[in-house]
Amino acid sequence: MPIRLVYVDDEVDLLELFADMFSSSEVVIETYSDPVRAIAAIRDNPPDLIFLDHRLPRTTGDQIARQLDPAIPRALVTGDVTVQLESHFEAIFEKPFPIAKIREFIQSHVARNARPGNVGK
Repeated sequence: MPIRLVYVDDEVDLLELFADMFSSSEVVIETYSDPVRAIAAIRDNPPDLIFLDHRLPRTTGDQIARQLDPAIPRALVTGDVTVQLESHFEAIFEKPFPIAKIREFIQSHVARNARPGNVGK
């Protein structure tokens, strides 16, 4: 069963690029440019993995992360790796996307979900 990944970024071109680069038979990607809609969707149907852009209109990825279930693994995508964070992120990726590193991070979550006992979680 594929993992479900949600990516939130106000740059629609980056959302499309991310989905094109990282979608596969093992990874289903939902993208949101509106942080409010993203929060509602994540709360209604929690994904297996979340990627958040740091700088969003009227909020930050860190602020969004604080509103979500801390058990959901998350990564921050930012152009500013010196940003101060209050939430826990398993990884921080600097823009432009480090394709190989993001692919490796996603695949580690695919493998984690494929372990016995994690089916349906």
